[in-house]
Amino acid sequence: MTDTHEEGLRARKRRATREAIERAAVELSLEHGYEHVTVEMICEVADISQRTFFNYAGSKEGAVLGIEPPLPDQELRAAYVAGRGSDPLEDLLATLAEAFARMGGAAPELFRKRRRVIESHPALALKEFARMEEAQSTVVELVRERLEEDDAGAAPGGAPSPGRVAGERSLDARMTVSLAFGVMHFAAASWLDEGLPPDPGPFLAAALERARRLTGR
Repeated sequence: MTDTHEEGLRARKRRATREAIERAAVELSLEHGYEHVTVEMICEVADISQRTFFNYAGSKEGAVLGIEPPLPDQELRAAYVAGRGSDPLEDLLATLAEAFARMGGAAPELFRKRRRVIESHPALALKEFARMEEAQSTVVELVRERLEEDDAGAAPGGAPSPGRVAGERSLDARMTVSLAFGVMHFAAASWLDEGLPPDPGPFLAAALERARRLTGR
């Protein structure tokens, strides 16, 4: 058995364990109310030890919200930053879609149930908002690195222009991420009704094209 095969098996096992924890936490919250669910209950339903639970989720809150946000791993980050000459926004959506796919996506029914739990508990909604803000900041930094590479490649001598150094690059990065997250939000609203596609990439590309038509670009 090759190392690559073994690594794939371990990744699938980790994903299955994560999904079992998240599913148990969400379904128990819907059945008993989030405030009445305990870690012991989640472990019993997911058929895991408490040690495994805390290694994966850290807390009941983490299990309900989702253990990890679908952010790009180091390989995807490096590929995005190195993708000079193409559209940073389009590339970002493709990168986010691939990150989502690598984490195994989310079953449509679990996706919908999680939203029901979050929407019925304001404290959870605030935590989810904070997590999304943190994730967005991480992605903004990634885009800023990409724009820095773009500027260096385009400027004479490989040095970025003074205007970009003065702050335009950071503003452009924030705008790029805001647009990408807007497209993702549009997609998520559709997925709540229709379910998540196995490959979200084509849907996101179509959503981006719609946005560009509406803005006249």
